[in-house]
Amino acid sequence: MIKTILAKIFGNTYVKTPLLGILASIIIILGVALYLRIRTQHGQSFPVPDMRGLTIDEAIAMARKNQLRAEITDSTYIMNRTPGSIIEQIPEPGTHVKTNRRIFLIVNAKSPMKVRMPNVVGYTLRQAKAILELEGLSVGALRFRADLGTHNVLAQTLNGDTISAGKLIPKGTKVELVLGRGMYGEQTNLPQLVGLKLNDAQNLIIEAALNIGKIQFDETIKDYKDSLEARVYNQYPAYSSINNIAFGTKVNIWLTLNQSRIPQRDTTNTPLFKGGNIRTNEDEEILE
Repeated sequence: MIKTILAKIFGNTYVKTPLLGILASIIIILGVALYLRIRTQHGQSFPVPDMRGLTIDEAIAMARKNQLRAEITDSTYIMNRTPGSIIEQIPEPGTHVKTNRRIFLIVNAKSPMKVRMPNVVGYTLRQAKAILELEGLSVGALRFRADLGTHNVLAQTLNGDTISAGKLIPKGTKVELVLGRGMYGEQTNLPQLVGLKLNDAQNLIIEAALNIGKIQFDETIKDYKDSLEARVYNQYPAYSSINNIAFGTKVNIWLTLNQSRIPQRDTTNTPLFKGGNIRTNEDEEILE
């Protein structure tokens, strides 16, 4: 019965042709869908491995091992990172991707670009800091000598030797400054650093005409990115609203990502730590 009906249907040219067309379309659609499913590996993804800190060759090898494609897209220079190492990647580590995905890498340049040393002699410390940073340089160690121009730059040096304006030096260089400290034993105020990020704390130390001492991270800091987000939980000398301190004194700071370890900032003009600075056994070893 069914065979007879089908024979009559497909025996009619006007019916047979559209039906074959529809059947062919269905087969093509199913075939394309199956191909795309296999091609895109629908639902199959895995986390991107962490390539930061690896050399270019190591990163490329790791990408191939994970069926990914690594591409170097940019380079920069960071003084405290290994030259030629990967400093950033996109997508970030842990992001779920499919095979054959391109991973864009930023590499730490093997040598910094050169910039011309500006002239900051005669400027105030704050002005000199801004000029240096505009050129991609930064303030290094501060030294002082008796002079009426308190905080005025008397000399700019590198490794103890005078560095003239216009000389080419590596970008990122820390330039040492010789400043006037007055004639009558003037002192500066010690800033409160607890709760600040590293860069902000360093800026306050320098702007107060003090030197950056030891920087210690606790166990919560795992990589460079963590160090940028960490906050100061302790400083030495300890902060006090009446704390005057000699120019050039070294200030040590300790940083963490553990918010519970960070004391509440003093907003009442009273000492942050009653009875002195809080230190752990580990901190005592660092200060020694």
